[in-house]
Amino acid sequence: MRKMKIIRTRICLMTLGLTICGSFCTGQLQAQQIPHFTNFLFNAFAINPANAGLQDCLDARVGYRNQWPGFEDHPRTVFASAHQRINSISRDKGVIHGAGVIAQGDITGPTGRTSFHAAYAVHLPISRRTRLAFGVGVGVFQYRFDLSQINVPQSGDPLLQASNTEFVFPDINAGLWLYGKNWFAGFSGGHLTNPTLSDIGNSLNMQPHFNLMGGRIFEVGEKMSYIPAAQFKFTGNSTPSLDVNFWADYDNLIALGVAFRSEDAVAGLIKFNFLDYFTIAYAYDFTYSKVRLGPSNAHEIILGINACPRSQKMSFVPCNAYY
Repeated sequence: MRKMKIIRTRICLMTLGLTICGSFCTGQLQAQQIPHFTNFLFNAFAINPANAGLQDCLDARVGYRNQWPGFEDHPRTVFASAHQRINSISRDKGVIHGAGVIAQGDITGPTGRTSFHAAYAVHLPISRRTRLAFGVGVGVFQYRFDLSQINVPQSGDPLLQASNTEFVFPDINAGLWLYGKNWFAGFSGGHLTNPTLSDIGNSLNMQPHFNLMGGRIFEVGEKMSYIPAAQFKFTGNSTPSLDVNFWADYDNLIALGVAFRSEDAVAGLIKFNFLDYFTIAYAYDFTYSKVRLGPSNAHEIILGINACPRSQKMSFVPCNAYY
């Protein structure tokens, strides 16, 4: 029994080390560093603040991701966002202004991360059919480390001799978004303040994270459309990650899709519009990496609310791939 407890403790410490290093270090470790979303196409504003004001009306998202539920202390993420065009100042030579807010909470074992950002974006026309948006999100990021969840056979581990177990620091995200009616490409960076956490074990840095995203909608007939999209994520010297989505949409009512994440998982996707204002999207990840040795699949659900009914013709709809 004592041997089993020691083995379990060592596993716990190894997991803790992977979690902390995956969040802060610049090494080659392949660990989850920030929350990721399988259905990134339906949650683009939470990734790139330049999306603020992309739609005429208030556009909100709320969701939950439950990753690797078969493991104890597995990652769980809740998130909410809302953004809207500022019509009172969006009339000057076709320039569009938008603003919004983004909140996320993420828990993995003894660590927790909470963030809140207010975003602002300006969309500039660069041709009759193309716009370029600049966006920035300013807010705060909280990191928590719960020592009460850590049990060790002996004291003295410098990683656990923390003089502070909660950190709050200013945080900045920024992005660019180039788009037309049926295509888009964006680049964004998160955690650009790059803070140093010096009161937990050795000094650690929160590294900036970068995202390159693009997609296009292909219309086939009057009701069918196909939407391929991809995002490329990287930070420091860690291994980059590639996510690919492919959707088949029928009459802007129901869409089915498949997704792929490099060295991790494939997923099935479904999205359904109802009551003219609401959209619900669900993703189920099938893990094929080494984590598959346990019940390691993931669930992700997002509810979208758009204040403009889909039956109403909008004055400017840059990309219907979001519906």
